[in-house]
Amino acid sequence: MQRVAQNSISHSILHSILHNGIMLAQAKDSPMTIQEKYEAKRKMRNDAIDRFVADAVDRGDCADRMYWTLIYDFEHAAMTTNLRQLEEAGVRPQPAQTLNDEELFTSLWELVSGLSDLGIFLVHSNHLTDRALYERLVDHILIEPVRDLPPDSGVHEFIDLIGGGGPIEREIYQRHYASAEERAQFVKEYGFEITPKSPPSERDRDLPKPQPYQSQ
Repeated sequence: MQRVAQNSISHSILHSILHNGIMLAQAKDSPMTIQEKYEAKRKMRNDAIDRFVADAVDRGDCADRMYWTLIYDFEHAAMTTNLRQLEEAGVRPQPAQTLNDEELFTSLWELVSGLSDLGIFLVHSNHLTDRALYERLVDHILIEPVRDLPPDSGVHEFIDLIGGGGPIEREIYQRHYASAEERAQFVKEYGFEITPKSPPSERDRDLPKPQPYQSQ
């Protein structure tokens, strides 16, 4: 799909995306409100998708808007980090080592709330202490490159704090999250049991959940 998208898009459309990206970057340096910045991102995204569809119609190619929305969102939207997106919204996390436990707790939930406003939600965080979760977010997850989409684009991201599916991750899941049925199935498949243990936190039940999407 990536090769088709790159070969299908005209130079005029790519020039328009670049131009809009420059205009948005300039807007970020001006005293815009966060809602004005989001509106600029929405306009840039919608204009680019409109041009993709129009160009496809001219070529007699697939003109399905959802298809070109996915092409833009996953291949052509500007790159950023969740940390930059949070800072843009006024959430500026401090290094964990500079915060006492009470300050860190407050800052952690500011991060969680800020991420949910961006359409990003955490799952399986109970096995981490507040400090461990905060450090993983600030020092690793939030600085990973992501596509810069407006928060009401209909795209929800879920960050699984367990991670991958290796032996360590399976042990964490079995120890802290698995149901009785899942533990029984694990014993059946692997021939041994991992003793369940209460996690250090029960925050997952209080984490924000995505709301049903409503198109703008």
